Amino acid sequence: MTKVPTSTHKIDAEWLTEVLKDSGQIVSEVTSVTVETIGAGVGLMGELGRLHLTYAAEEDLPDTLVAKCAAQNENRQVAQILNFYNREADFYNRVAPDCPMNVPDSYHADVNQETYDFVLLMEDLGDVTPPDQLVGASEDEVYSSVGNVAEMHAQWWGATAESQPWMYDMHGAQEAERLRSMVYGPALEPCIEKFGYLLSAELEKLLRTVGERFAECWTRISLPLDTFLHGDYRQDNMLYLEDEDEPLVMDWQISGRGKPVFDVAYFMCQSVDETIRERIEDDVLAFYTSKLADHGVEYPLEQCIDDYRRILLGCLIYPITVCGSLDTANERGRQLGETMLTRNLSAIDKLGSAQLLS
Repeated sequence: MTKVPTSTHKIDAEWLTEVLKDSGQIVSEVTSVTVETIGAGVGLMGELGRLHLTYAAEEDLPDTLVAKCAAQNENRQVAQILNFYNREADFYNRVAPDCPMNVPDSYHADVNQETYDFVLLMEDLGDVTPPDQLVGASEDEVYSSVGNVAEMHAQWWGATAESQPWMYDMHGAQEAERLRSMVYGPALEPCIEKFGYLLSAELEKLLRTVGERFAECWTRISLPLDTFLHGDYRQDNMLYLEDEDEPLVMDWQISGRGKPVFDVAYFMCQSVDETIRERIEDDVLAFYTSKLADHGVEYPLEQCIDDYRRILLGCLIYPITVCGSLDTANERGRQLGETMLTRNLSAIDKLGSAQLLS
C-alpha cells in the first residue's frame, strides 16, 4: 500500500513516481522534487506546499503541483474528530469529475486511516489570492456564488445513505450530538472569554442556548431531502482567475450529505457584509429556489425561508469554533473570527431566528 506523507516536506521523487504512474498520469519517472512553502505554510486545517518537479522524459503533467497535507498543529485533532481529510479526499476522488462547479484539477488524494495523515495533489494556480472575506462579497459575487451552488445541489438532490453511502452525514442526529459535545461545547466558553467585547448579556445567553439545544438548530429542517454540500462555502475558499467569469471553489474538507439551504445560509451570514445582505437577502433566496426549479427541483420559497431562519442558528458552530478553539495564529485569524461571529449574529437578529427557541 502506498504510504501517505506526513507533511509536504516529506514528499519525495520516489513517492511521486509511484502514485502518478499508478494512476497513469505519467509514463516515466519523477527525477527530483523541491518543496516551496506557500501561503502561511500551515493553514487552519492543512499544510500547503508547491512542488517543483522534473521528469525523466517529457510529460503532459505540469512541472509544478500544489500539495496539501494534514495540519501540523493542534487543529489536526479537530480535523480528525470531524473527518475532514476523508471528506476532502472523497470529494476529489468521487464528486469532482462530475461537479458542475469550477474546481481545481486533482492528481491524487489519500488518507492513512491509522495515522490520519492526508495528502492531496492538485493543480498549481499560481499566486492567486481569494477575495477578502473580511470585505465581503459584492452583490454580483453573491448571485454568482448562490447560482453555482444551486446547480450543484440540483445535481445531487435526493442523495441518501443508501444511494451514496460514502457521503458524510452532516445533518443527522448523531452528527448533531457530536458537534454539540465535541466542537461547539468545548469552544463556547473560550469564545465568550476571548470575544466577550462583541457580546451583550442577551447574546451570551443565546450562544449558550444554541449549545444546549444544538440538535434543534442543526437537524430540524423541514425539507426531508438531502443533497451534496460544500460545507464551508465562503469567500476565503473561492478564487477568481483571470478571464474566468465563475470562481474556482476550493477546500472541500467539510463536504458531505445534508440540507441544501445550509450552504446558502452559511455563505450569506458569514461572507456578505450586513448592509448588502439585509438589502438583497429575500431576493437571493427567491433566486436560489428559482435556479433549483430551472433544474427540475421543487423547493417552495416559504419553506426555504423557514429552513434558512433555523439553520442560521446552526451556522454559529463555525464562528464559535474559530473564535474559541482553533489556533488562529495571527491577527487576520482574529479578525476573521470577529467578522464571522458578528455577521452571523446580525443575520439571526434580522430574521428573528432566536424566536424559534422561545
